[in-house]
Parts: sequence; C-alpha cells; structure tokens
Amino acid sequence: MQKNKYRIHSNTLFEIAQSRAFTEKDNIDERFDETGKIKLVSDRAGADLLLFLVKTEEGLTYLVKWDDSEEFYKGFNMAWEEFLWCLDIINKPIEEAAKKAAIEAAKQAAEEAALAATEEAAAEEEVQSQPEEDKEDKSEATN
Repeated sequence: MQKNKYRIHSNTLFEIAQSRAFTEKDNIDERFDETGKIKLVSDRAGADLLLFLVKTEEGLTYLVKWDDSEEFYKGFNMAWEEFLWCLDIINKPIEEAAKKAAIEAAKQAAEEAALAATEEAAAEEEVQSQPEEDKEDKSEATN
C-alpha cells in the first residue's frame, strides 16, 4: 500500500469539509489560530504546501498555500483539486528519481552478475587448460 503524500491534521474537520458546510454546531471557533486559520492538510515532501480553512469577512473559505503563492476558494472541492494538482507537481521529480535509482540499481546488479559469471568461466577454463600432471599435483596438495 502506498503511503499518502499528504498529512491530514484534523480528520474530523477534513471529513466535514469534504461532505458539507461548517455550522455553529461544529464549534470550530476555538480551533482557529491567531491569524484566523486552521491547518487541514500539508504535504509530506516538505515543500510547504498547505490547505487551510480560513475566517474571512465573507465567511469561511479555503486557502491553498504553496511557497509564496496563495489561492482562496469558496468551496472545498476546488481547493482540494488545487492542492492535489500542486502535490502532483511536487512529487513528480521525486517519483522519477526513485524510478531512475531503481533502474540504475538493477543495471548495476546485472553487470555484477555478468562479471561474476565471466570470472567463474575464466577460472573454469584455466583449470581445464592445465596439463594433467598439474591437476594431479593440485589435487594431492588439497588432500
């Protein structure tokens, strides 16, 4: 199973955001930080990609923040799509590097196996090309 490329900071709030609008009954006011934000999701790659629930003059909105870029969305679905799009951009070079490393490791293992087989064949050939007397001398020396 592949590990998520993002971290959910509050499962309860994330599930509410996915399914419906927040209401007074959800009692989320005390969860906002001093800047009026609640961190819902962040990336695991350390690229400072975040999805916040934000208090604004117009009500609750969603903020997708990545480095110095900030985009506000009224609905969760559009914010989530933007977050996932950014996440794909972040993770694409990481995935490509992992694939490249796996290919290089397989290539190196194949080269090492071929070298070992070549050395073994050369040793076998050397033993077969020796005169019979040398073979007998070596077998007596090992006994």
